[in-house]
Amino acid sequence: MEELTSRERFNLALDHKEPDRVPIDLGSITSTIRTVEAYDRLKEYLGVAREKRIRHFADEHIIPDEEILKALHVDTWYVRLNTPQTWQKLRLDPYTIVDEWGVPWSKPAGSLYTSPVLPPLKNPTLAEIAGHSWPDPEEKSRFNGLRERALQLFEETDYALVADGLTGVGVFDLAWRLRGMEDLLMDMILHPEFTEALFQKLADFYVALYRNYMQTVGDFIQMLIYYEDLSGQEGPLISPAMYRKYVKPCHRRIFQEIRKYTAAKICVHICGSAWAFLDDFVELGVDVLNPVQTSARDMEPQRLKDRYGKALCFHGGIDTQHFLPRATPPEVKEEARRMIRILGKGGGYLFTSCHSLQPDVSPENIVTLFSTAAEDGKYPLL
Repeated sequence: MEELTSRERFNLALDHKEPDRVPIDLGSITSTIRTVEAYDRLKEYLGVAREKRIRHFADEHIIPDEEILKALHVDTWYVRLNTPQTWQKLRLDPYTIVDEWGVPWSKPAGSLYTSPVLPPLKNPTLAEIAGHSWPDPEEKSRFNGLRERALQLFEETDYALVADGLTGVGVFDLAWRLRGMEDLLMDMILHPEFTEALFQKLADFYVALYRNYMQTVGDFIQMLIYYEDLSGQEGPLISPAMYRKYVKPCHRRIFQEIRKYTAAKICVHICGSAWAFLDDFVELGVDVLNPVQTSARDMEPQRLKDRYGKALCFHGGIDTQHFLPRATPPEVKEEARRMIRILGKGGGYLFTSCHSLQPDVSPENIVTLFSTAAEDGKYPLL
């Protein structure tokens, strides 16, 4: 097969067809490269000297320079929402910033991670919901310049364009951050009226946000990522029954609204053991599963491909928790080949790591990972 453009390659894979090679992505959450330190080391290794750019206000995720994308054979470019101008960073102390939802996030010195603290919704009452200061999904600054940017990328490059809304945040994620995880789990049983109202309030926001987002860039994108972490490594954080009662109706509303304004594939990010929810995602018409955390229970790649390979595409799969930090470059090469042979058979696979790469992953392993996909991910697969 003759060499395809990145967009052609991406679209064929998402249609469960075999392109010239597996498409390569660098973004499972904003960027696969987690920290400024890891990014700087990779730039030095590759001999790239452009300025780093920090995307996330706390986690310091990176928007990679195009030189990095080209060096790693990446086929995608992300068209992300702007940070709303109405949100002003409120710093409670040197380690804590309040986000636009009123949730404080703390990042202690020396830590790679931020954590939500002091949930703002103190009581499970409708008055608490009514009195909270909610972000505005109609805020125009979220979308300023996005259409022009997407049009330019669509016409002047051959990248596959990916829309990335509220990074790392879905209705369940926001509900527990606003209320606290333990309190929300108890609310689902003890305070169903409050819980239903909270989820519908959040769904209202997402429906409006994605309507505006897709009206702005939906003509140009090939995939949209919606984030919803429903699981831990050993299984669901909530029962499938509670998911179907409170969360799934929100997902149905949100995905139906998205489809009104774009033909792009819908990718759902769900960390950990996602198996318990996959039948629901298929029923909702989800097209792509990310990040395919193969170290979690029930997430063996061959099992996923056998059961869901005709309905779902897979995005991710290379373990960052145990494997990449400890593996040698030859082991990285063999694991990349193995994952491509399993998940890439017949198309339906977007190659990347299953989570953000931490500073304990060497630049040599990063380059080996992506160069192997480019060189050994060619169809027909051997």
